[in-house]
Amino acid sequence: MSKKRWSYSTGGWGRNRVRAYCEGCPGRSSCRSAREHTGPLFLERYEPGPDGKLVRRRTRLQGVTSTTEAATRADMLAAELAKLGGRLEEAPKTIDELIAAYLEEVTPTKGKSKQDHDRRAARLWRAFFDAQPEPSRHCGRPANSLDRIDWGRFIRWRRQGLIPGFERRAKDRQVQYDLAFLMAVLNWAVGAGYIPQSPWSAQVRRTQGWESPRELNPNRPAMTDEIRSKLIEHSPHWQFSLALVIGRYTASRNSSVRHLRWSDIDLEAGTIRWRGEYDKTGQDIVVPIDNEAVAALRSAPSRGIGEAWVFPAETDPSKPTSRNMFQVWLRRAKERYLRSIADPAERELIAKQLKGLGFHGEKRAAVRDPVFRALPPKVQEAIARTNYETLRRVYDAVTVDEVREAIELARKRVLGS
Repeated sequence: MSKKRWSYSTGGWGRNRVRAYCEGCPGRSSCRSAREHTGPLFLERYEPGPDGKLVRRRTRLQGVTSTTEAATRADMLAAELAKLGGRLEEAPKTIDELIAAYLEEVTPTKGKSKQDHDRRAARLWRAFFDAQPEPSRHCGRPANSLDRIDWGRFIRWRRQGLIPGFERRAKDRQVQYDLAFLMAVLNWAVGAGYIPQSPWSAQVRRTQGWESPRELNPNRPAMTDEIRSKLIEHSPHWQFSLALVIGRYTASRNSSVRHLRWSDIDLEAGTIRWRGEYDKTGQDIVVPIDNEAVAALRSAPSRGIGEAWVFPAETDPSKPTSRNMFQVWLRRAKERYLRSIADPAERELIAKQLKGLGFHGEKRAAVRDPVFRALPPKVQEAIARTNYETLRRVYDAVTVDEVREAIELARKRVLGS
């Protein structure tokens, strides 16, 4: 039987109903017997909304660890609501408060790299708002006062490197990424009941025609067979080589590859299970794998069973090798490859080809393969775990040789020669 979390209710429905409760507690009996509570405590109330329906409002009790004190706070709030006729007027949440709440509530649920990004983006946005010449546009203002001027000014300042502490000029893709953070904060705040609606919602931006940064000619290089073989030849670790091969022959992201377990792979049947928790689709899927991938997995120096990681961390085999470690190996392989080239002109040419080329280049190479292109759209989506429209619009590309070959083939068909 599942344990119930502690809660305390007071007041009447439709008037001044207030509930104090905890999240992540070990159980009601434990909460009642403990003088101090380690999990987060909240107050929840319902008040009439603009349409007359009851709207749920939730507030975290900062610094409160005792369930007795939480119950006392609930009684006090219920008494205040009774005096005000069920509606509690609150000061609007500021931008700084929403960012702080997001970092406390949402960021800890993400992976390490995403947590680092959230904290960096928070510093960036706070620096931007407080650097604006108008004091009314600083970080302490209400979040619902965000407008088109903030949107356009941030894009311009970020591109030109005018934000204090972030003077390096950012390209449009980075600006998109930074904007996405604050929009995520605003959308989360709506769901949490902090603000009624996002001032930067998609509808507002679309109806008012706001400019959105977009790269016209993004550089999305694919891993060629020659470069792959050279990187494997100069590989600093067997896991790096195996990851390149698996990524190419399964059209998979490096994050999914890194989190493979031996229980996910059936070498006899030639299938692999991709776990939704490590994939953008969020769904488990089993697909067949190429013979090249099977051969590479069979030759892995470290073979495990069951839930053992295919790519175990050297310092702690109970964890998968980190993304940062794979990036270090990639950089070392590139450096070794370039040092092996004696001709300066050729070395410079290869260096340009390697610039910006990462593990995702393997997925691009797989998607652009003529055999993969010939597969039905649904099959392509299953293998790559990516929407077909995205595969066509973002991943795919046509080379000059492919255009020339297609024209020659069409000419032969039409002219019969």
